Amino acid sequence: MLYKKMLRDISDYKIQFISVLLMAFIGVFIFTGISGEALCLESNINNYYSDSNLADGWIYSTNVDNSLVEKVNNLSQTTDSERQLVVTSWGKYSNDPEIKLHFIENNTISKFYLIEGEELNLNDTNGVWIDKSFADAKNLKIGDNITFKFNGMELEKEIKGIGYSPEYVYNLPYYAIKPNYSDYGYAYMSYKAFPSDNIQYNVLNVKYDGNAKDYSSLLSDNLKDNYNSFVPRGEHISVSEFQHLINQYEMIAKILPFVFIFVSFLMLVTSMKRIISHQRTQIGILKANGFKNRTIMVHYISYGFLLVLAGSLMGLILGPIFIHNISYASLTNVFKLPYLTPVNTMNFAYVVIIMVLLSVIVSYFSIRSIVNEHPSTMIRPKAPKATTSSFIEKFKFWHHLSFNLRWNYRDVKRNNFRAIITILGVLGCTVILISAFGLNDGLNNAENWQFNEINHYESKLIIDIDANSSQIDNATESVNGEKIMESAIEIEANSEKEAGSLLVLNETDLITPTDINQNRIEIKDNEVSISQKMADLLHVGVGDTVNWHIKNSDKWVELKIDRIHGDPTSQGLIMSKNKLDELGLNYTPTSIISSNHVDKKYDGIQSTIHRDDMIDSWWELYKPIWMEIYALIFFAIFLAVIVLYNLGLLSFLEMKRDIGTLKVLGFKTRTLTKLLLTQSMVFIIIGGLLGIPLGFYILNIIWKSSSKKFFIIPSLSFISLACTFIIILVVSIGINLFFAYKIKKLDMVDTLKILE
Repeated sequence: MLYKKMLRDISDYKIQFISVLLMAFIGVFIFTGISGEALCLESNINNYYSDSNLADGWIYSTNVDNSLVEKVNNLSQTTDSERQLVVTSWGKYSNDPEIKLHFIENNTISKFYLIEGEELNLNDTNGVWIDKSFADAKNLKIGDNITFKFNGMELEKEIKGIGYSPEYVYNLPYYAIKPNYSDYGYAYMSYKAFPSDNIQYNVLNVKYDGNAKDYSSLLSDNLKDNYNSFVPRGEHISVSEFQHLINQYEMIAKILPFVFIFVSFLMLVTSMKRIISHQRTQIGILKANGFKNRTIMVHYISYGFLLVLAGSLMGLILGPIFIHNISYASLTNVFKLPYLTPVNTMNFAYVVIIMVLLSVIVSYFSIRSIVNEHPSTMIRPKAPKATTSSFIEKFKFWHHLSFNLRWNYRDVKRNNFRAIITILGVLGCTVILISAFGLNDGLNNAENWQFNEINHYESKLIIDIDANSSQIDNATESVNGEKIMESAIEIEANSEKEAGSLLVLNETDLITPTDINQNRIEIKDNEVSISQKMADLLHVGVGDTVNWHIKNSDKWVELKIDRIHGDPTSQGLIMSKNKLDELGLNYTPTSIISSNHVDKKYDGIQSTIHRDDMIDSWWELYKPIWMEIYALIFFAIFLAVIVLYNLGLLSFLEMKRDIGTLKVLGFKTRTLTKLLLTQSMVFIIIGGLLGIPLGFYILNIIWKSSSKKFFIIPSLSFISLACTFIIILVVSIGINLFFAYKIKKLDMVDTLKILE
């Protein structure tokens, strides 16, 4: 009998119960989906690193000879090592793609992962094994020949294999914003394929026991000046960027889903409160007919239990499937793994258990107080709450307030639990909307900062590595441009080491450094500026010193920081040509920037990038975040409709008798609708004002967890704030209009006869 009653109740209160089910579903869907994706990425990358035996660290030196290898192998923590010669070459194509060539002695550490073709053969002097992404972009296949140019030499080899390298899961050059695999790649071949017998290795891959800090100290103590730098696995650009991706997924999974889970339980509380309030007499009759308190409690607890269980199970099953399919394309465009298979997300079954337990607790506290009443008391209507005049009502101004304000004040004081629930619901909607619109503002602000405030050039000509000075000068003069130098560097301070970029400027107005407030700053000839994000990572400021060196150079330089600049896409150092000369380093221009739109091909120029192309690349790179923004806005509006409808319905039902009385006394429907609308507006304002700082705090956490390469300042425009409140207001007004119709159709006789 009670089972049949439950089915009838679910049908009668289907809107409230569906909202509880959906909110539980969305909360678990987002949590398990995003957490499952983080678990999937972590599991797959760990398997890949294990299968390919990724190095624990990389020792860089201009000459990794037998003596250095012997010294490293004799260190107590070293378990294995392998030499490589890594050189930058240029493929013989129209766009001269940059290809990192690896000449290897063995294929045991950081092994090339074969996808198609034959295994890497160290005795093969004619074969090369290339990057699959580059091969796909250039439509290369097994058996094709490819020519590499480096150090004034040309090397033509036959493609024997295509695959991936664990060192290039993330492979984005310092000068690029978006991956374009037709412009760069990597290749592996035997050391015997090197065109000279005198091969001079420059990288030593090492495996070791213990932690990176201890091993780095061991190298410093025993090898001193015999090597340039040591990069442990955690600081390798590919490894760290992929870990940042995992961290970002985990961070989002720890914050946003709980807003929906929290609101789902608010909905459960209000729904159970409404049911129990409406069925007070039924509960009394059940008790009078011999039903025990425990039986009645189990009956009502089962409402929340079954609904939350159903919603949570659907979220557990569907979340990982949908999120993985949605994010797969954008992930694999930037990060390259040989496999990315979903993992068993039943590990998140504990979330369902927690959700169900919480639903039982919420339902228990909703029914606990009423079942302890005597049946004779319960059969009668519940007496209204007794209230006394508050101190505010004793002031003279109280009598000058409108009836609307005085009535709403007394109603809120009498039903403060409903008021708190409504404010919390609005707060949850505001937090999600602020997060969504804030992400949008941050991207728009960063784009304007990068392409309008800092960079003012129309074309950027990438100089060929083999270009001579006359070719560079001729191209510069022809396009009325300015030469700049950009290079990948490594910076060290306070026991922290980070990869970054160097920008060396001549006097030019085409690139204007700014501070974090986007105000132009002047970096004098004798000054060095560090980007704000790099300063934060290294824990340094103006007046502090850092050590740095250009990648592939053994010369470390100590310098003092004179300024700090802000840049959304490039983190590192900015200085003048004179300052670089003063530090004893060679100025080697890598690009020419021009305010003209350059389409002509010049000798010594590898490729030309236009401003529009860079902006398109920017938005393409952040396409996954746009998907998050749209999803958050949709869910926030959905959340607002459910929350405000349910809470509005609860308010209407609790005030139904009062509204009936006021109608009998002659109050018009318009006036009564205004009473409800005024209360809603007050709750929206309070919940919105509380939600703004919390939403901005969450937004700040999201941006801080982004890649080390990007620095986006959390921002929230007035338009975004206005849109947030407009969305909530429109939903609220629409729902109040719905209740205005219900007030108009309210039967005053039936409403007031409940007291008999």
